[in-house]
Amino acid sequence: MKIKVHDVSSEGISLPLSNYSARQFSKGLEIDNPIEGKLLITKQGGTDIHIRGSISTRIRLACGRCLVPFAHPVRTEFYLDCTPAIKTSFGQEHRLYGEELNLHFYQGDTIDLDEIIESQLCLETPMAPLCQSDCQGLCIGCGEKLDGTLHNCSRIEESKQIDEPVYEPALKKEN
Repeated sequence: MKIKVHDVSSEGISLPLSNYSARQFSKGLEIDNPIEGKLLITKQGGTDIHIRGSISTRIRLACGRCLVPFAHPVRTEFYLDCTPAIKTSFGQEHRLYGEELNLHFYQGDTIDLDEIIESQLCLETPMAPLCQSDCQGLCIGCGEKLDGTLHNCSRIEESKQIDEPVYEPALKKEN
């Protein structure tokens, strides 16, 4: 969904996101159910736009320990100040501080709301997603998912008999 900057008044536009399904996201996010939320878009001067929003959905992730796909709930509130890319006075490189972190630059006369929503969802995606907080991962011998029950892996026992190294879950410190 795109909005034209000149269509936004100083009173603002309120956009409900009910069963909103965006285009295919470019950053590889998979949405498990439609996005719900609300965006309030107001003009802050001639070409500067302020967006305050809240979104919630579930995204598909793979567990970082056992690789099982699962749906991760996401709920976030955000605000952005949008300004034309040509208006900035930054050089080649510029470290962002404080309020500058909430800047979004747009080209031309349109702001792509799908891009903004996708960025906000990416910011809320965990770096090491877990299907459960106590997920034990995969067996190093056979690759089966460990579920807390006794797991007798024949491959680990075989490797112990022929003196092959078996990787322990934690390294032991030698004195």
